[in-house]
Amino acid sequence: MQFQTLLTIAISTLTITASPTPETATKSQLIDLWQNANFLGLKFTGSSTLGTCESLKGSGFNNNVTSGKAKPGFRCTVWVQEKCLGDGFSFDVAGSSRFPGWINDKSSSWKCVKA
Repeated sequence: MQFQTLLTIAISTLTITASPTPETATKSQLIDLWQNANFLGLKFTGSSTLGTCESLKGSGFNNNVTSGKAKPGFRCTVWVQEKCLGDGFSFDVAGSSRFPGWINDKSSSWKCVKA
């Protein structure tokens, strides 16, 4: 009889214990991109969830970026192709004051991860 009582208590404890709620993915400001070298000219501040590829189409900055910085604690990459495919150029909070010629004014997508 004691075993059955203990078993009943153990099962009821398992069924009333709430499962942890999943973390909600929130968008954060992760990247700053500028149209000109040395972080000058018009600036784009991109918000996204970590690790999500974002397009620059429709932003006025598609194929129009020359310098950039990641927000503190992140590392960002810009790609020539859409959907973060092909060759990418990465930078951190110190940024790059002038992107290399092969990607200067040719960026179409971006993604950031924790540094």
